[in-house]
Amino acid sequence: MRSPLLIFVIAFILIFISQTSMGAIEIKFPGETGFFIGKPMIYVIKATAGDPQSIGSEGVYKFGPEKVTIDGAEYYDCSFMNEGGGAHFYLGIDTVNALVTQKGISFGETNLNIKPAITTLKYPLVDGKKWEEKTKLIAKNITIPGLGVIPNELTIDNVSAQTIISSTSIKIIAGSFDCLLVEATYNGSLLGLPVTLIQRTWMSEDNVPIKRSFEFTKPTKMTLYDMELSEANPDPYDLNWDGVSNILDLMIITKYYGKQMKSTRIPNPDINGDGVVDMKDIDLAISHFGEKYKK
Repeated sequence: MRSPLLIFVIAFILIFISQTSMGAIEIKFPGETGFFIGKPMIYVIKATAGDPQSIGSEGVYKFGPEKVTIDGAEYYDCSFMNEGGGAHFYLGIDTVNALVTQKGISFGETNLNIKPAITTLKYPLVDGKKWEEKTKLIAKNITIPGLGVIPNELTIDNVSAQTIISSTSIKIIAGSFDCLLVEATYNGSLLGLPVTLIQRTWMSEDNVPIKRSFEFTKPTKMTLYDMELSEANPDPYDLNWDGVSNILDLMIITKYYGKQMKSTRIPNPDINGDGVVDMKDIDLAISHFGEKYKK
């Protein structure tokens, strides 16, 4: 009988001589599992005010690796693209202070510059953590419910951005997840009207955003977008999504060997979906070893 420990040792040795590439840069904060720069993830649109016909369609979300310069600083261009267009989120990574900051959002002709950038993720992510920041929003070609498209550049001063983290469980197309909900509420006023926007990000146990939403609640309720991950493993034998089934995928399986999978993990080592990571999953990975997939 093959020993999972032996397989792990072999995997650990071969990792140094493997000529394959992970195809992405991994960023880790102390105590965190890390997340990937440039790794494509497939999301499905659940709701949007911009193009109702796109509801139900899929698109590709990537955290960089391209960067843009805004107000003299570099930010990752995190894009969600589908056949109807898409959106861009401009995020920065501060590895010293373990922060992810958000500088702005653009979709179509609409652009929202957050000045100064606000903290969207503050590690470690734990239930009950909260923070508040002051900023201003510089909006151009923005659609305001009840007012229509405002082509001129508008500045919303004294915006209060309050963020709170809470534990939750959620079932989406990609599976059932235990996760942390990061909810940011922006309160300000525009043309004398109170404006409230709420941005929500559901982060999985593996530090992956599995669902996102952004909506107006004032002056009227309108969902700008609501999207969720459609597949935890687009190719079940390519766990790290680098385009090939190789030793790196076996290492992920051995990391979780013997564990019960109470919630979906990303990457998902339970290849056969029976709720436990065991030799059946290793055998499946070995039987597909070397296969290449379109990323």
